[in-house]
Amino acid sequence: MKRISILTLYIASLAVFLSSCSKDLLDQNNPDAITSEDLWKDSKLISLYLNTIYGDRPGWDYNFYDNIVDDSRSNWTGNEPNNHIYDQWLDSDVGGYTAYWKYEEVVRINDFLANIDNAAMDEATKTRYKGEARFMRAFLYFEMVQRYGGVPIITEPQKITDDLNVPRKGLNDCFRFIVAELDQATAELPADAPRGRVSQGAAMALKGRVLLYWASPQYFTTDEEALYKDVETISPDTQKPGAAERWEAAAKANRAVMALNKYDLYPDLTTLWIDKSEANKESIFEVQYLKGYKTHGLDALVKPPFLGAGDGGQRFPLQELVDAFPMKNGRRIGESGSGYVASNPYVGRDDRFYAFIGYNTAKTKGNKGGVLTEISLETYEGGRDFGNMDAGNTMTGYYTLKALDPQNINYSYRAGSDQPWIEFRYAEILLNYAEAANEYMATPDNSVYDAVNAVRTRAGITVPLTYGSMNKNQMRDLIRNERYVEFCLVERKRYWDIKRWGLAEEKLNNVKYHSVYITQSEGGWNYSYPERDPRPLRFDKRMYWFPIPGSELTKNPNLQQNQYWPLPAGR
Repeated sequence: MKRISILTLYIASLAVFLSSCSKDLLDQNNPDAITSEDLWKDSKLISLYLNTIYGDRPGWDYNFYDNIVDDSRSNWTGNEPNNHIYDQWLDSDVGGYTAYWKYEEVVRINDFLANIDNAAMDEATKTRYKGEARFMRAFLYFEMVQRYGGVPIITEPQKITDDLNVPRKGLNDCFRFIVAELDQATAELPADAPRGRVSQGAAMALKGRVLLYWASPQYFTTDEEALYKDVETISPDTQKPGAAERWEAAAKANRAVMALNKYDLYPDLTTLWIDKSEANKESIFEVQYLKGYKTHGLDALVKPPFLGAGDGGQRFPLQELVDAFPMKNGRRIGESGSGYVASNPYVGRDDRFYAFIGYNTAKTKGNKGGVLTEISLETYEGGRDFGNMDAGNTMTGYYTLKALDPQNINYSYRAGSDQPWIEFRYAEILLNYAEAANEYMATPDNSVYDAVNAVRTRAGITVPLTYGSMNKNQMRDLIRNERYVEFCLVERKRYWDIKRWGLAEEKLNNVKYHSVYITQSEGGWNYSYPERDPRPLRFDKRMYWFPIPGSELTKNPNLQQNQYWPLPAGR
């Protein structure tokens, strides 16, 4: 398969490179050391250099972004997610999962792009490599802007004699730079690329996401000097003067990906992340793994202790997420005609619910004594998978099933799983398009209904939305709920959606979320829904933007700190 061949080539090239190193080739006193000139004369070393840039892309993380919103909770009360939701941040610096000041990686890509034109290889390969590196640089800048607002834009290798104290660029200028980079990358990239490599479609998908953010309330500002949107003015209003043009641009960018006719929704949500073949047309760009070389720990992370392997206690879905899944007829559980029965709450839900959520009596598989074992979850009081949260049992009454490999028994703490991290999938393109189009149109047209219906039909919903049945506000609410359930848990989108919509104070401040408490009775099950969070969550307005790391502010006196975050001592 192409996927395996790419990874094998990478591993083989690394092995050849290392096996030739009887001495330290990076030692400049070593006459055999590889110089920069040597690197750009050797196509294999250039390919290896590009692979290191690919290797910098983050994939599966441990538990952070899912557990700080209304998706799920972590058992381990002293870890970063639980610190974050109660605003226990360090003022001068933010580390761990929130830190994303990636200029070391920018430096590497700048060096690559500065030298590739003079490399010893054919022009077509050079052009493709430039497109791949440019995509990666645009992605790095977008994720920094996503967190901090405007950041320094550095595109050339810096010399020690240069002024290294580069100030931040305006928020809008940063977005324009990223979009221009992606347009150029699209022109440089091939239309087709094996899974795991960047194609034109991947660059176009990232552009669609970038433009969606630029139009969203957290990022929309007409102040060209602004480094960030003033947190006092962030609100859920999506219709500020000038916003319609940005929404339309986002809709067109996502529509362009749809028009490629290269991607499609994968039919089975239980195997979407397991099928690594070229037949899986939903994956647009992904970070790949391969057992024996590079793995992650998703399967171990969320298993009940009975099937555990040195990990667990993470990503327990909240009741609010469970309640958000529609019924098979497409109605929400509280809507008239939904067919929802409170005494039997897990019957008749859409297919995503059964693929993503481990509820009481749901079946799951895993390692028990080295044997693949199937169990029915017992999350009721007194059940095998209930209570003793210190051991990793659920704290909400639910477990995560999404993206798990049901045949894997080799998982362990942060290792043993090799499902790809699908960064862009076609469902996002459809919902990005639907959201952006709905926002710039006076009323949603048929194309908005078609995009949403495609996602819902794949989810097993049997009654499509009727053209013209919803106004703009109703469609907005529905699309946002679709994003909530479609991308829930392991895909790490909910936190950024809530913030970009200007809803963080509503969703993440002075609220408590809920779990399910189930007891057995002679007639079946009894359900109640107690508060899960021990105290109200806290979201201070300043948290819309992460603080510039204090260590960077100390090194660069030209950096301005974000609103309401202090400067480090000495600044």
